[in-house]
Amino acid sequence: MRAFSAPAALRAGFDDYRATFPDDMEADEASAAAGQRLQMPVLALWGETGLPSRLPVLDIWRRYADDVRGQPIPACGHFLPEEQPEEVANHLLAFLKS
Repeated sequence: MRAFSAPAALRAGFDDYRATFPDDMEADEASAAAGQRLQMPVLALWGETGLPSRLPVLDIWRRYADDVRGQPIPACGHFLPEEQPEEVANHLLAFLKS
């Protein structure tokens, strides 16, 4: 938490969203409309609590990719590697071995 208490500490994290949204989403939609799809396997993980838990995450990713796998991480919110590092590592290892 100390890192977030520095002046303007959150600005850099928020700038990532400001720089890419909505342009990034528009580019994704244009690629999908042109029939361009991700050919590599995609692993989608999200926290069981919070906004993504209320969305059809796998269905959303399947609009853009042919091979989508994933699931929600139990007892987890937004920062998966911080909140459930072992669970995330287990999913990553299984995905990378497949």
